Amino acid sequence: MKFYNAFLCGVMLLATAACTVRNTQAQLKEGISGQVTFAEGNMMPGPGQKDTPKGVQRTVFIYEVAGAADAEGSAPLYTTVRTKLVAKVKSDTAGHYSIRLKPGRYSVLTGEEDGKLFSSLSNDKGELSPAEVLPNEVLKYNILVNYKAVY
Repeated sequence: MKFYNAFLCGVMLLATAACTVRNTQAQLKEGISGQVTFAEGNMMPGPGQKDTPKGVQRTVFIYEVAGAADAEGSAPLYTTVRTKLVAKVKSDTAGHYSIRLKPGRYSVLTGEEDGKLFSSLSNDKGELSPAEVLPNEVLKYNILVNYKAVY
């Protein structure tokens, strides 16, 4: 009987947690939502290839849109971004994150080892990891952290 009660309580906790995550995402009307994944080692496609990116917990930093001239360090790891930090959010253990943001243009980077910031993307304007939030929309923005991967 004790096992049954413990099992039932565990199921209820998981169901409540799943509902909380879904409700939070459902309530998000404007902002960014996505998953942070980490890749390392040999990522070349081929027979027997088993390495695949895995969801990871990271702090996601949202800055006012920044160009390479606004950052110190060398791509893809930066030590400083000199535009305004707008927000930050921690992804869950599977890498999922979501954050409410006003419409605008942002740079989305992850916090890595030794306090460095990761961004491997840029556009034709040289903006680091650019993202644009539109009115009444949630931008899906997945981040592949791959500075330890070989292609």
